[in-house]
Amino acid sequence: MAILFSQYWDVNPGEYDDYSRFISEEFNPVLEKLGVELVGGFYAAVGAGPRIVAVAAVRNDMGLLAALSSREYRLISTKLMQYVYNYGSRVWIPTGMFRHQAYSIQTGAWKFNQYYDIVPGKEKEHNRFVVEEAIPAMKEMGVPVTHGWRLSVGTGPRILAECTARGLADIAKAIDTAEYRKLSRTLKKDYTTNFSSRILAPTGRLEVPYLIKGMMKGF
Repeated sequence: MAILFSQYWDVNPGEYDDYSRFISEEFNPVLEKLGVELVGGFYAAVGAGPRIVAVAAVRNDMGLLAALSSREYRLISTKLMQYVYNYGSRVWIPTGMFRHQAYSIQTGAWKFNQYYDIVPGKEKEHNRFVVEEAIPAMKEMGVPVTHGWRLSVGTGPRILAECTARGLADIAKAIDTAEYRKLSRTLKKDYTTNFSSRILAPTGRLEVPYLIKGMMKGF
C-alpha cells in the first residue's frame, strides 16, 4: 500500500534561481536515494498557499519513517529551510476507494483537489454519495477522481479527493457547469465541513527528467 508524503512551502523572494538549482541538483536526488519516490511537483494556480507542493510516494509507513529519521534527510531538509518559508508537511493514506490503483508520475497532469472533513455520523452516507454520484459525475465532466486520501499525519481537513485533468481549461469547463454546482452543493450541505479546493499546475521539474530518462533507455 503506497502512502503519500506531501511537502509544501513558499520560496524566499529573490532566491528562486538558487532554490531551483538546489531542488534539482540536491534535494530531489537525496529523496530518491532514500526511497522517497517523487511523483509530483506543483504550484497552486488557484487557491490558498503555500504555493509549492512536492508530492512523494512511499511503499509503507516504515519506509517513510526510516527516510525521515535518516541523517541524510535531516541535513537536506535543514538546507531546504535556507530557501523557503511557510513550510509544512502531511502524510496521506488511501481511503480504500482506489485500493488497487498505483500512484506514479503523471506527466503534464493538473490537479483539482478538494479537501474536507466528513460530518460525524455521515461516513456511510458520504461514501455512498461519492461512489454512486460524485465519482461517475466527475468522470463524465472530464475531471475524474483518480485517488482518495485520508490525512494520517499533519493538520487540516482529513479527506483529500484528488481529481486529474490535462489542463486548466478542462477543470474550468467542468466546474462551470450546473452538474458540478449541484454536486458540490450536495457534498457541502449534507456530508462535509471545512471544505476547500485548489487547482495545482505541474512545475515540470520532475516530468522533464522522467521523460528524458525514459527516452534514454533505448540507447
